[in-house]
Amino acid sequence: MQNPTRPVVVLLAAATFALTAPAQSWRSEAIVEAGIEIEAPSRLERLPMQLGDSSLYQRARLRPKDRQDFVRSQYYWQCDVYEFTQKEPKGDDSDIPSNAPPEVKAQIKALLAGLGDKRHKTFKSWLDEQKQTTILVDGKPVKGKSGKLDYAHWVWKVKDGYGPCGISYCEAAVYSLEDREVALVIDMPLESESHAKPKSKYTTLIDKMIASGKALDAAAAEEENDAKRDKYADTPQKKEALTKAKANIAGLKGWDYFTQPNYIVFYSWDFEKPLERSKSKKDAEYYSSRLEKMRALYIENYPLDETGLRAIMPDPNSIPSIKGPITGESAKPAEAKVEGADGAPELETHAEPLREPFSVFRLCSTYDQFQKYGQSPSGVVGWFSPSSKELVVFLGGDQMMGSGATETVTYHEGWHQFADFYFGSSASGKHVTLQRWFDEGTGDYFGSFRWGSSGWKYLGSKMRYDECKEMVRVGDFVPWKEILKWPVQRFYTDRPSYRYAQAYSMIDFLRRGEKLGRGWQERYRDVLDMYRKVVLVHGDAGLAVDTAFRDFKDEDWAQITEAWKAWVKSAHFENGQ
Repeated sequence: MQNPTRPVVVLLAAATFALTAPAQSWRSEAIVEAGIEIEAPSRLERLPMQLGDSSLYQRARLRPKDRQDFVRSQYYWQCDVYEFTQKEPKGDDSDIPSNAPPEVKAQIKALLAGLGDKRHKTFKSWLDEQKQTTILVDGKPVKGKSGKLDYAHWVWKVKDGYGPCGISYCEAAVYSLEDREVALVIDMPLESESHAKPKSKYTTLIDKMIASGKALDAAAAEEENDAKRDKYADTPQKKEALTKAKANIAGLKGWDYFTQPNYIVFYSWDFEKPLERSKSKKDAEYYSSRLEKMRALYIENYPLDETGLRAIMPDPNSIPSIKGPITGESAKPAEAKVEGADGAPELETHAEPLREPFSVFRLCSTYDQFQKYGQSPSGVVGWFSPSSKELVVFLGGDQMMGSGATETVTYHEGWHQFADFYFGSSASGKHVTLQRWFDEGTGDYFGSFRWGSSGWKYLGSKMRYDECKEMVRVGDFVPWKEILKWPVQRFYTDRPSYRYAQAYSMIDFLRRGEKLGRGWQERYRDVLDMYRKVVLVHGDAGLAVDTAFRDFKDEDWAQITEAWKAWVKSAHFENGQ
């Protein structure tokens, strides 16, 4: 599918290398999800589809791995595989292609239910909906050769605003397979409006790929069961999560997985350099083992109950009422209570059953691959997705940002992943968006630990230290009273690095500021735990701030600000001790 917002890749060198058929080696690429196999240039990289992707029709995407293979070494081209089912929906698995993996079936079934009769049943229907297209070849029948599939050949141009002239040239081979159509679509930016098609070095590739489709032998595509890799998928829920996750990299060259007690670990390597696989796996084993240890530290600070599936719920009676009127969500009472076995009040459990944490930890071997997968901006080396529950990091973070950066980012983003799970078990049953000062600051706090022979050691954040010192010296920090309830978007757009630094120093002060003594008040010690309790009981982060800082007046805000500034200036803050 054409994307009019595709970014131009900034060149790092002026040299241009021709992509020619004679110099290009080829490989067979199995698109298990669509039941076909194609021939692809060896330097064409297959990208994993983002977990949680809502695309109904797309089954695979391939792009050149190196800029030298882009048009003018600047504009990427791509090959997509789409599938269109022609069955009338019946509300059961008969609506879904029989060779689709179980988790793909579930996703397509849910999407079909939402679309009703508005879904596209054929490639032509889908193409007719695309904007700014000019059809050049309208489904010409072509007989497959040497065991290849027969196909309908389509050619069109689209004004998508991308490339040297804002026009892309597209070809498709559409295969009719029983009650569905599978389309292999190649999308190539033209170099000039006057050109009828791309240069011959590209059309040679297109011609070969378009004619290469053949039916996939499902038995040959089935992966060999590896008990060692699946070792920790030892419950029905974890097995279900692993099956779903594995489909994301099925058939992808340069990707593999293994399991840890609490994580499904994906790791990649340059598929043209198989010897790099062992290094990537070793790195993945190191960071995932450290993440397992860090998870234990998260739990030490934010305990789970005996099942390990939810936070230990606080006694609602330990949360003081706030004086004055409360509006909106904050006005809602706590959930109804029942008596526990020991007579203590307990909150009712969720209506929905809680799931075991077994989320994906994905480690990308190249920054280009990391950015392509997450569409992340330059400079980002890790992220967590609340929708897919996936944690993604770039294995070369140390080379980009200095020694230990990959570990810091893993622990920081790992906290977001854990917090999503921990606070997701709130008694309210609602998804709670934590304030950024708490969530990002706590992420940096855990990112400041390192594992050694005697266990975890807190070192403080060298990454945030200079900016914290500067804001205290200049006085251009955000007042505590304001930043505690800043909207998410403002935190990330108004000098974000500075805001991360302030959030970290606030958390560090509230956790350790008592060591300095000067300006410290006993009630500061209660702030973070009260915030935790209110979020868990009421599912309301705004109310959590109000309760944690209850009865604060102007002089109280001035006092905590001065105590925090003194802490940032102290040696305790600098050395983490």
